[in-house]
Order: sequence, then C-alpha cells, then structure tokens
Amino acid sequence: MRGSVGRMCAGPGSRWLRTACLCLGAALLAACAPLRPPVEAPTALPQPLEQFRLEGRISVKSGEQAFSGGIRWQHDGPRDEILLTAPMGQGVAQLRREPDRVRLITAEGGEFEAASGEALLERVLGVRLPVEGMLYWVTGLPRPHTGYTLGWDEAGRVARLEQDGWQLDYARHQSQAGRWLPGRIFARRDEDLEFRLVVDAWQLP
Repeated sequence: MRGSVGRMCAGPGSRWLRTACLCLGAALLAACAPLRPPVEAPTALPQPLEQFRLEGRISVKSGEQAFSGGIRWQHDGPRDEILLTAPMGQGVAQLRREPDRVRLITAEGGEFEAASGEALLERVLGVRLPVEGMLYWVTGLPRPHTGYTLGWDEAGRVARLEQDGWQLDYARHQSQAGRWLPGRIFARRDEDLEFRLVVDAWQLP
C-alpha cells in the first residue's frame, strides 16, 4: 500500500500540481511588482540658453543635394557663428548671424548676405538648413511663438518635437550645468529634406 501511494505522488497528477503552484507563484510575484509610473511632461520648459558652444558632426539631405561633415556652433545672445567643415577638417563655410543680417563666408573667400540663414545656405551651398529653428531645436526646445508638439522619454527628457513641418527625434542626452541636452538629433521634413546632428561636446558658461 505504501508503495502504491509513492507511485501516485510521482505520477502525472503530481507534475500538474507542481506546475500549477509555479504558475500561481509567478502570478503573485508579478502582482506584487511595483508599477512604473506614467511619464509626465514637465510643468514648465527650461529657458532658452543665452550662450552655448557645441562641436559635432552633421549630415544634410536636401533633394538631390547632400552635405556631410563637421560643425562648430558658437551661440552668444543674438549672434551665432556656425562653421561647417569637410570630413578631413577643412573649412567649407562659416555662417554668421547678427541681429540685422546673416552672412555666409565660403572657403574661397566669397561673402554673401541675406535676411534668412536658411535662404542663404540654399542659395550658396544648395542645401536647406532651418537655422532659425535649429537655434532652439539643438537644445531640445521649441521655437517661441509658434505651435509645437512635444513627446518625452521615460526619464522625462524630450524625445520628439514637431514644429514648422519638421519632426525631430532626440537621443543620447547629456547632462550639462543641471539640464539635459541632446547628443543626437534626427530631423525630417517631407520626403526629401532631413538632417542628422551628433553632438560630440557641449560647452555651457
């Protein structure tokens, strides 16, 4: 009789019981696990940076035209200096934004002026780069006084921005002077206009 009981406990019914107990235990552990709180948008966006400097790499595709190289950007209040370099480091063009005009200086020494940096780059280099919007977008902020939509990642950092017909995706954020700045930006407008920016170094005052 004792041997018969032993065979019953070792049979298929016993295996089913152990499986049921394991499943029940897993369900209880899952129920006890803390739930991840939903991501909430910040109550207020940070103020635009008055000064910054960045160095990185940029690629631009505008229709059949394309550019890929380095970028050095110095922003100081109403003035900006953006240096575009070829992959080997040679200067291609320098864009200088001042309160009343935008100037572009080419590697050959030519100088051009216009009221808009985007129009100037398209006229001289054949690529469209939304300079006025990028002034804010590179820091993860929308351009003021224009409608926008923002999305956030799990840490509450900006992950997506839609404005002026552009869609921007952010990644690889870096902490600088108490705020998060994007390390990689992919932006697209329509099917034939896009730019990618990888920031290797941020400098804040």
